Order: sequence, then structure tokens, then C-alpha cells
Amino acid sequence: MRNTSSPSRFAAALFLAATMTAPALAAPFDEITRSSDDALASFESVYIAPVQLDLPEDTRRTVRDIRSPRPVTEQDQTRRAERLQRDLTRAFGNNLELVDAPGENVLTVETTLTGLRSTRPTLADQVAEVQLDFGSTIYAGGADYAVRLSEADTVLVEIEESDKSNLNDGRPRVGTWQDADRSSRLFSSRLARYVRDN
Repeated sequence: MRNTSSPSRFAAALFLAATMTAPALAAPFDEITRSSDDALASFESVYIAPVQLDLPEDTRRTVRDIRSPRPVTEQDQTRRAERLQRDLTRAFGNNLELVDAPGENVLTVETTLTGLRSTRPTLADQVAEVQLDFGSTIYAGGADYAVRLSEADTVLVEIEESDKSNLNDGRPRVGTWQDADRSSRLFSSRLARYVRDN
């Protein structure tokens, strides 16, 4: 039997089927605000500003409510910021020249840690609640970020991202900051890729 369907109708049907079954592309970050149409990919040099900390007050004091952010010592806060700094430097250094100061024709990356979630009880947790069982207590860890991409004094893009792990992903969790450190590495790679592709 001869197929009487026109090629254009057949092609349209194929396109419709593909779009119905293909998963939607996820946005790269929770919030992206572009203030300029300048191509980020045109930059050849990048300055990674020191990572800043702007954590909720709850993380700096004793909190026994499991729904609240875990308390974090200043030492742990500093270490997470240093870890993020290294991850950003490594990720951007794969494609761009790293420089020591902002300026003309230099992309400046300013990143702030706005949230930290531990995988296991923190040192501050254990000081506040000595009977807390480190071995059997597991949380969905992660981190929150705010990023500003700029050139000289001109803001190009602002990004916000909240990253929290899923305890059902089957990944063994041993370290206190395992999820947050993994988030730091993956976020840095995604940010560098976003700049490269835009």
C-alpha cells in the first residue's frame, strides 16, 4: 500500500514526537541576571577574587533543631571558602589565563558562600551536644552561592545557586563536608563552562 502522507507532515510528526519525549533542558543555575549582552566567552583572562562568606546567623550559633542550618565553626567556614577558591581557580584555569588583579579585558569572578550544609554533625554540633552520634547521623549536605561576573566596574552577570544533595542517591557519606565539597567542585566546573559557552 502506498504511503500518501506528505514529507512535510511526516517531518512535523517526527519533530513533535521528539519534543514530547525529550527531557527539557535544565537551566544552568537557579537565578541568572544578565546586565550586559557582552559575550563572556570573549574574555581571555580571568581574576578569581577571594571567596567571601555571608552565612545565615543560625550557622554561627548553637542550633539543636534538626530543620535549622547546622552550626559551623569559623575554622570550617574558612576551610570551605578556601576549598571553593581552589576549585574555581582550577576550573577557570583550564581555559583562561589567571591574573592577579581585575581590570580592562579581564573577567572578574566574585563568589560568596551564602549557605553551608554538612553531611555529618559538625564540630560545633558535637561541642553543643556531646551525645550526638556522628556515626549514625546523616544530613543532606550542600552549599549556596552568589556570583558576580564583571569587567572593571561593569557588572555583566549575577548568579544565585542553591545546591542540596539527595540522600537517596546511593552515595556513601563519610566526611562531615563531603556533599559541600562535591558541590564546590561541580559548581565551579559549571560556572567555568557557563562562561566558556556564553
